Amino acid sequence: MSESVRDDVVLSPEEVLRNSGVPFTVLDHVPIVGRHDAETKLGLATEELLKTMVFRTADGTFVLAALPVTARVNYGRLARAAGVSRSSLRQADPQELGLLGMEPGGASPVCDRPGVTVVFDASVAGMDVVYCGSGRADRTVRIEAARLIELVKPAIEELSS
Repeated sequence: MSESVRDDVVLSPEEVLRNSGVPFTVLDHVPIVGRHDAETKLGLATEELLKTMVFRTADGTFVLAALPVTARVNYGRLARAAGVSRSSLRQADPQELGLLGMEPGGASPVCDRPGVTVVFDASVAGMDVVYCGSGRADRTVRIEAARLIELVKPAIEELSS
């Protein structure tokens, strides 16, 4: 992805999508945080929901992991795919999401901040339409998985346990 950081301002995932020209739609809804909310409050098919987990390494680098909402991330596999040691990987604090133009409940695999490593679970490549975070807890992005992969250019690995 191209760098769009101007004056230390990071674009939100939705702004990145709009600027990219990739077709997507946005679903407005009550704020959600976590898998339970995603499954019960969105009214969408669970197999189409992607969750994005945000991690930080010991040196401050962000790692985003996108996988089906029902999957559990294998931290060792994620660390290897991101090229970091497992011991340096920790979940980002909620306030750190703001550095990515995101808020809790709105984590997205689309990110404008330079130096962020994004890894998709291999299963995402076989999905059709997916729903993922927009950066906000009250908006969800609907996008074709192939177009999302094209835009984000993530590492693709088997991440789930």
